[in-house]
Amino acid sequence: MSLFLKKKLITVPTLWGWLALFLLVFLILYLLLINTYNFLAIERPTSSDVLVVEGWIPEKGLKKAIEFYHTHNYKYMIITGVPITQWSFSSPYSNMADASAKSMRMMLFRDSIYTVSVPSAIVRDRTYSTAVALKMRMETGDIPNKDFDLYTVGAHARRSHLIFSMAFPDKKIGLITDTDDSYDPPIWYKTSYGFRIVSSELISYLYSRVFFFPNETDIRSLIITGRYIDSIQKTRFDKDNEFSDSLKTPLKLADIQLFRGLPYYEISKYWKVRAHFVCDTTTPIFKMPTSTNRLPEYKKYGVLSFLIHDTLYRLTAFQNIDLLSKDPTSKYLFVPFKDKSNNSTSYGGGRYLDIEIPDNDTVTLDFNQAYNPYCAYSNRWSCPIPPSENYLNVFILAGEKKYH
Repeated sequence: MSLFLKKKLITVPTLWGWLALFLLVFLILYLLLINTYNFLAIERPTSSDVLVVEGWIPEKGLKKAIEFYHTHNYKYMIITGVPITQWSFSSPYSNMADASAKSMRMMLFRDSIYTVSVPSAIVRDRTYSTAVALKMRMETGDIPNKDFDLYTVGAHARRSHLIFSMAFPDKKIGLITDTDDSYDPPIWYKTSYGFRIVSSELISYLYSRVFFFPNETDIRSLIITGRYIDSIQKTRFDKDNEFSDSLKTPLKLADIQLFRGLPYYEISKYWKVRAHFVCDTTTPIFKMPTSTNRLPEYKKYGVLSFLIHDTLYRLTAFQNIDLLSKDPTSKYLFVPFKDKSNNSTSYGGGRYLDIEIPDNDTVTLDFNQAYNPYCAYSNRWSCPIPPSENYLNVFILAGEKKYH
């Protein structure tokens, strides 16, 4: 045993020593506890004429932000925001930035308000994402690309300032922190809500300080893709509401009560393709066959060439003569097509795309926006039948699916 162990004399605290040590640790923890809110809710004012308000703050905070804006002679009001994830179907606004801007208008704020929001696809690191979205907006020249002051509320302040500083390493960012009235800041630990908010913000700040290393390029890509997806989703949501309206629906009135929304393929940027456009209006006007005896007049306007799976395909774009006679300035082109998904997962009669006459030889064809003719819902409609030249020998798994 002597080869591996030996006796050693050590000194340990007495009972009074342990008590004193306990009191010292308790005092340190208490001092940290009562000063945690002040540590998180810091202020760092700067001399800027741009005020950036975090759109999630309560309306009382928005009102104080307006007062601060006027008393400190700011020139630009910017509100950032994240998507509204509760009551999103009933709210007229899709994000907190627009909702907060409307509240400010109702509070009689008359200056311009610039809103910056992130798409619904952003579900993580949303503070950093809103900062990057603000940076992207500044780069477009829509709003001043300069130092700014950030207006926020409560214990979120220090972390917000840190995150925004990560996104804007070359800018001086001031910080104005309003009081969070949902709990008493000096004794935040005496209420469950205050303890939950402050403690979680402390942990979040420490995590952001030590472990958070965001990739701005990835976030920019998510924002761009997310906004595109949101625009498609909004179009689909509006169409569902139109179909459920008895005054606008193409459905049979008896089918409205059974309507639960139109089926779609999953949105994918893969099906948003760049096409080469060649204008060709030499072909005479012709009568396009329909699902009935109606024969509307169309004119070939041009040919679209594009790649899918490294294979070249072509579609002809047509101009509606009747529409053109009513509106000679119309830039609308009609692109009916069929593909191999017809009769299986998509409507057997083909689908349609709408584009505008391009200004050059390149145009975007977004098959995510392919839609069914009204004949897919009721035989009382008369719908153009895609010509044989617009048959694509490939599965187009995008856009609207077969209805029932």
